Amino acid sequence: MPPREHDPSPDENCRAVREAAAREPYARRMGIRCTEVRPGFCRVELVTTPDMDNLFGLTHGGAVFSLIDEAFQIAGNTDGVAAFALNLSVTYVAPSRAGDRLVAEAREVARTRKTATYEVRVTREGGGTVAVAQALAYRKGGRPPFLPEPVAKG
Repeated sequence: MPPREHDPSPDENCRAVREAAAREPYARRMGIRCTEVRPGFCRVELVTTPDMDNLFGLTHGGAVFSLIDEAFQIAGNTDGVAAFALNLSVTYVAPSRAGDRLVAEAREVARTRKTATYEVRVTREGGGTVAVAQALAYRKGGRPPFLPEPVAKG
């Protein structure tokens, strides 16, 4: 009887997603760093810089959005099923300034075979909420290309 395959463990999936995120060109350009990944959860951080400022000398909403999207993307791909953003709604609660360390945490709150919903909160290190978001992912199916392949049991 030939050996059967088994899927990578949740820890293996999380490790692979985190490693892929560390290589992602956009996140690297933005200075976004992943600090924790577990099934359905991700924490990323970003130290804002003056070149991220908007017309008012505050951190541009697009930089905050990028941090939210990165946390959502990672959390949404920890279970071995390729998932892509369908919708992301952000409420900006307080401003951020150059030099702030922002932390975004994405948590899965619901999942079906085809969609998953996440809550994402961005806080300033030392306290204070900067933004909150609700995100919806389409679970396309299939294995994301950065996850380990099933291995033969035997």
